[in-house]
Amino acid sequence: MRGQHFDYLDGWRGLAISLLLIGHFVPVSGINFGVVGVRLFFVLSGLLMSRLLFVQEVPLGTFYQRRITRIFPAAFVFLAAVVTLFLVFGKQMNWKETLMAALFINNYFPGVPGKAIMPFGHIWSLSVEEHSYVLLALLAFAARRKTWSAVVSTAIASAVCIVAIICYFFQPELGPFRWLRTEVAGYGIFLTAFLVLFLGRRNVPEMPWFLYPALLAVGIAIHWWSIPVPIQIIFGQGAFALAVILLPAAPQIVKSALSFWLLRRLGVLSFSIYLWQQPFYLMVHRNGMSVWVALPLALLCGIASFYLIEKPARRYLNQRWASSAGNDIAISPLPAKLK
Repeated sequence: MRGQHFDYLDGWRGLAISLLLIGHFVPVSGINFGVVGVRLFFVLSGLLMSRLLFVQEVPLGTFYQRRITRIFPAAFVFLAAVVTLFLVFGKQMNWKETLMAALFINNYFPGVPGKAIMPFGHIWSLSVEEHSYVLLALLAFAARRKTWSAVVSTAIASAVCIVAIICYFFQPELGPFRWLRTEVAGYGIFLTAFLVLFLGRRNVPEMPWFLYPALLAVGIAIHWWSIPVPIQIIFGQGAFALAVILLPAAPQIVKSALSFWLLRRLGVLSFSIYLWQQPFYLMVHRNGMSVWVALPLALLCGIASFYLIEKPARRYLNQRWASSAGNDIAISPLPAKLK
């Protein structure tokens, strides 16, 4: 059964990757827009994954098949391509960093702070997503067996993240990479999942259009450099979560703005662009490459990755698995009461 597609969610992805590229290639003093972009991705993942797992109760096998087709082919081709280029050109290699990225655990084993060799640091965010998918699937399994309430379990997961965030704030000896750990960075995913389930039980009226730019502006402003990291994560990401959750109740002007064709196109390409922007971002900041050379090259590599790897691999694997299962599932991302 094929579900409805929502262009404004692609636009949200486009906004997220745009802010990340600004943060990496044309940074703005005072706010790390790279971090903001990643956190916009996280809250969208929370919306979509909770809809799949808790509301529509997609079989866990199908859920993981779709996650594999979405992430693994493009990510592993990226890793393999970078390793091949490093070997061909005789560049220094770090196999530990490569292995940690390939296993999606480099948010716990990132390498020596400030001295990483491989351009795989950004895989930390994929690691957070992979770990969160596993935990959300376990919570969904428990909810389906009536062991736990889905609302309660996602609320507890969010609360555990808040406790971890506060505890890590008082442990600076752990270094800056402590903020990349799943029990901290996964907060946006779990909070959004909780809000999907909590608000999905309620009839939410149409929201005024200015609420959405206001929530985004507040969330971004809370990421000002001098504001403590726990406040940035808890309240800044909380504003983003509320904005994405309420999008189904937005007036048409908001949905049309997010559905702008260029924003949507960037959203469709966002995963491949995210993978390939990292080497060029590092070449700008480590090797002095011009931003106006690096950014177009990053976009071109991302576009090539999408059309040559990500899109055909997803289509092939999804069709293969769907035909073996006898169905074709596409998921509407909206809570029932917010449609």
